[in-house]
Amino acid sequence: MTTHDKLRSRSAFALVTLAALGLAAPALAGGTRTFRVADFDDFDSGEAEGAAIEASGKVTAGMLPTRADVPGASAFTCVADGKDGKLAYIGTADAATVMRVKIDAGKPEKKGDAPPPVVEKVAELKGAVVSALAQLPGGDLLAATLPGGKIVRIDAKGGVTPFAELKVEQIWAIVPHQGRLLVGTGPKGELFSMDQSGKDIKVLLDSDEKDILAVLPVGKDIVVGTSPGAKVLQVGDPVEGLLLHDFSGDEVRALALTDAGLVAAVNDFSDRGLSSLQAMTKALGRTSLVGQSAEASIDTSGPTPQATADLVFAPLANAKGALDLTRAAEVAWDTWLHKDKQYFTSIVAGPKKGDILVASSAQGKVYRVRGRRDVAVIADLEERQATGLCPLKGGAVVATAGDGAAVYRLAAAAATTARYRTKIFDAKQPATYGAVYLRGSGPFELRARSGPSEEVDKRWSEWKTVALVKNGDAWRGNLGIPGRRFMQLEAQLSDRSELRDLQVYYAPENLAPLVQSVDIAKPEFEMEDDGEPDSKLTIKWKAESRDDDDLVYEVRIRPEGSPGEWIKLGGETPTTKKELKWDLGSVPDGVYEAQVVASDEPSNGSARARTDEVVSAPFVVDHKRPALDELKTQGLKVTARARDEGSIIHDVAYSIDGGPFRAASPADGLFDSDNEALEVTLPADLKPGKHRVVLRARDAFGNLGTLAAIVDR
Repeated sequence: MTTHDKLRSRSAFALVTLAALGLAAPALAGGTRTFRVADFDDFDSGEAEGAAIEASGKVTAGMLPTRADVPGASAFTCVADGKDGKLAYIGTADAATVMRVKIDAGKPEKKGDAPPPVVEKVAELKGAVVSALAQLPGGDLLAATLPGGKIVRIDAKGGVTPFAELKVEQIWAIVPHQGRLLVGTGPKGELFSMDQSGKDIKVLLDSDEKDILAVLPVGKDIVVGTSPGAKVLQVGDPVEGLLLHDFSGDEVRALALTDAGLVAAVNDFSDRGLSSLQAMTKALGRTSLVGQSAEASIDTSGPTPQATADLVFAPLANAKGALDLTRAAEVAWDTWLHKDKQYFTSIVAGPKKGDILVASSAQGKVYRVRGRRDVAVIADLEERQATGLCPLKGGAVVATAGDGAAVYRLAAAAATTARYRTKIFDAKQPATYGAVYLRGSGPFELRARSGPSEEVDKRWSEWKTVALVKNGDAWRGNLGIPGRRFMQLEAQLSDRSELRDLQVYYAPENLAPLVQSVDIAKPEFEMEDDGEPDSKLTIKWKAESRDDDDLVYEVRIRPEGSPGEWIKLGGETPTTKKELKWDLGSVPDGVYEAQVVASDEPSNGSARARTDEVVSAPFVVDHKRPALDELKTQGLKVTARARDEGSIIHDVAYSIDGGPFRAASPADGLFDSDNEALEVTLPADLKPGKHRVVLRARDAFGNLGTLAAIVDR
């Protein structure tokens, strides 16, 4: 399997649909559905190999990554060989090792692929991680490891000799400058200068910060980025440095220079006092990067430290076009790129004028930034973090990766290698795939395949080339792949291509709706009601679409067991509601059953529509009023019997001389049949004489029957 075939599904290009957001995908007539990709966030969720995802919402040819594995937990830092444009060195963590990277020296996995780098060990050092690398004019390397303040010299054969030792706990940067070496350290926020033999050590900056993380020469001047105050300082008199900018954050992790000004990577961690280097330490499962012993360990079971990251720019060009560093303290710094839930680890000037490349802790992303509105994802490394960047002669860039160490060569993609692959798209059911429309500037090449599972295996179809023809403002093709549940697309771009919009039409296999239950609610009334309720019976049902189709319903009725046809209720137009009120005024007494039929015709058309139906339990329609008889009086006690032909006796009440009705009692203690003996005990303080007593019986449908009697007290 080629590197291209190993594109990770975790960050593969998502054909973003409303369904992917937890909502139903838009449905068209006949069951047709669409999904579309049309903005930066949509494209940024995808996988680009040699393609760039632009912030304006398009995909263009970008930088092609070729990869090589590196032993260790993380490739932490890198430096390009100053003379050979095909050579770089990287420093790793756990254990601290310096590796030589020979660019384009490996054997391609298949014809047409770029050759990968070849990695070989130069020297293994004492410590947990190589925190800084630099190259001397003669070609020897300088390396610092954590913890401690030692710098060693490494010759071409891997021989290691002491070079210098500082009384510090961490060395974060070694940068050549005007024949000397600048060394950024912690935890006292000091910047040292020494000659190229490791002698004549001087303190150039003694700040009130803990760590000098970034060191950048600007002509004869020097600027540094700090932690935890996130400051940019200019080195000079006084020894504390001149404050150029104080950011709201925890660290200035990296600095770079463009032809127009100064760029800074600023990280703000939710855990105050944490830095990106400490965050990397957590990823390594070690505390050694922050001054404790290499054998110490910390809890790494929790989530990756949360942060926000900003790439900010200070315009330094004066009226004559020359860079003036003093302007950094006066101008407004402009945010070119803001990202949540990640931190930036490295920035360098890109291969083209004005480009800045940014390495991120999130999904191995490498961004290209040319200004506030010109941002692109140019690489998406297989590892979780991009940890370092260093430019090579000729325009290529070396990128290091952590959370599984690796090194990449990033170079301008050729027309045959700028590819963009979707993630596995789930149509939820086996589907018919139809037209695909691509909008932008071609030429494009498109391939498609489908399969029965989310994991690609032997059951998947082979890649099929999709012929594209110009169709209005788009290129149109017919996918013509087997009708399976899962599908994937791959687009190939030339160096002139811009893919701005992609839309696919498909129709999943139609699932019948599901009617779960049908309930009959009798006419409603209250005990205190003196009249009969409306003669309407409510039919309610529960139903669902199993594939997000729109549903309509028909309700039908017939006498129980009748061989005749069902009688439709509610008129000729199906209802979209899940309730229907049936007027019983013209319906004879009897036992009935109701049928609810659900159809997905609105989404699929009459030819493809599917239905489901459920018949209710039998229910009674009762118009007859209860009858009262066998009335007897004896003193204050009145007895009678209530009968009903269609349902049970619900309640009996009585009224004296036109007064309010009061509840009577069933003789056996409960009303539970259609024939009930009842009792009434008249008030003990009823005045002597004749009184008119009205008995009122009500059945379960609210029908009322009355009987009047004269009681002599």
